[in-house]
Amino acid sequence: MAENIMVLIFFHALIFLHTTEAGCHDKIDLVFLIDASGSIGSANFRKIKSFVSNSVSHFTIGPNDAQVGAITFSSQPHFQFALNKYKDNSSLSNAIQHIPYQSGGTNTDTALTFVEQNTFTAISGDRISAQNILVIITDGKSSHPPKTALEANRLKQRNVQIIAVGIGNADKAELNNIASDPAYVLYATDFDSLSHIYDAIHSIACNLVFTTQTPPTTTASTTTCPCIDEVANCNQYGVTICHGAYKPWASRNCAHYCEFCHESSGATLPTFAPIIGK
Repeated sequence: MAENIMVLIFFHALIFLHTTEAGCHDKIDLVFLIDASGSIGSANFRKIKSFVSNSVSHFTIGPNDAQVGAITFSSQPHFQFALNKYKDNSSLSNAIQHIPYQSGGTNTDTALTFVEQNTFTAISGDRISAQNILVIITDGKSSHPPKTALEANRLKQRNVQIIAVGIGNADKAELNNIASDPAYVLYATDFDSLSHIYDAIHSIACNLVFTTQTPPTTTASTTTCPCIDEVANCNQYGVTICHGAYKPWASRNCAHYCEFCHESSGATLPTFAPIIGK
C-alpha cells in the first residue's frame, strides 16, 4: 500500500507540473461533501478539514477562478457554505476550519440528492462556463448503497464530475460506483494518510479541465498522427496514462509512448492493473 501511495503522489505531481506549465485555468465550481457521521469522531473530523483546507490551497480562489462550496452529512445533510460565499483563499480556509462536526448515520444518498438540489445552482453561484466537480469524503459504506449509486448517477448526468476519497474502512466498490471514473477514486489507509494526497484534488481537476475542452477541428489532410511525444518524460508517468480517464490527455502529449498511432492498424495496447481506485 505504501508503494501505491508513493506512485500515486509521483504521478499526480508530474501531472500537476505539466498542467501548471501548460496553463491550467482552474475555473471550476468545486463542492466538498464531507462525511461527519459517528464513525469519524471529532479528532478525525479535524484531520478531514485539514485535508480539505490543504487541498483548496492549491487553487486560486475567486469569481473568475475556482469557487468552493461545502456540505457535511451524517443522518441528514447540512449546508455549510455556497460556491460564491468566499472570494479568496484566506477566508475560505478559515470557513473550512470552523465547519462543525455532527455525528449520526451515513445517509450518503440523501446527501447526494441535497447536492443536486442545492449546490450546483445559479443561486449558489454555479457558473455555466465552469467545470462542476464534487469531492465526496467518507470512511464507511452508505446506509443505502443502491440509492447512493442512483443519486450519484443523477449528478453525473448533469455533467458533474465526482471524485471519491475513501478512508480506512470505506467500501472501495461503492467508491468506484460513486466516482465518475475509477481514476477519480483516492484511498487513504487512515486519517493521517490524507496528508499524502493533499495535491491530488487539484491534479485531477486540472486533468478534467484539459480533457473536457473541445478538441480542435481536423480535416482529411491533418488526421495523420505524427506519432511523437509532446512531453519528454512520458515514461515517468507510466502506462496508467494510456487508459481510462487520462487517455485524452495522453493522446495529445504521449502518443508515441502509448502507441496510439498504431491503434487504427489493430495493434493492442498493454493491459495493467490500475493504481488508483483498486
